Amino acid sequence: MPHTQKLFPSYGSAIANALARAAWRDGIVRRFILRYAEENERRAVAANAKQVSELEQTIGREALLAMTIEVRAQLPRFFGKRRGASLAGDAQAATDAFFREYFSSLGRAGDWPLEEAAQFQRDLGLYARMSPGEQRIRSAGGFESPTEPFADRCAILLDPSMMEKARRAAAGFHTEMIRATEKILSETLRLRPSR
Repeated sequence: MPHTQKLFPSYGSAIANALARAAWRDGIVRRFILRYAEENERRAVAANAKQVSELEQTIGREALLAMTIEVRAQLPRFFGKRRGASLAGDAQAATDAFFREYFSSLGRAGDWPLEEAAQFQRDLGLYARMSPGEQRIRSAGGFESPTEPFADRCAILLDPSMMEKARRAAAGFHTEMIRATEKILSETLRLRPSR
């Protein structure tokens, strides 16, 4: 196994921590919630600090699921493969070790008990199944997919009484999260954003 592949699993922790920081501590999710409430005149969505904090945690978790799907799709590029390609041998072993470290670090960053961490991985499987081939149809406007689970799940959490508006806003936020993920991967693994 080349030296870089031996070091590869250690990147799992760095990427997990950077994604958790982007979702929770850097305020991206909070800004999305407040922006949605203001732009759509839905003040009840962000009526008080406790409600915003709860939404920030739950939508942040959904964002981490979507970001993890993107990490999974992008990792083959580290090994010179195309986005979403299957890996084998040493590359697959390194990727498996990467994700063991990644999930362990993500659980610590979220301060999740074991059951919560296990539920995150089950939900990740659901995301993967609901995004056939982890499909993201790229268009000039960004990432689009009529079956993207993030937009639907986020809309239900954010504003179920205005589902279509919330879904459109969540789809735009999904694009923002994917770009943040690509930036983190680019900085950590020296991968250029895929086009």
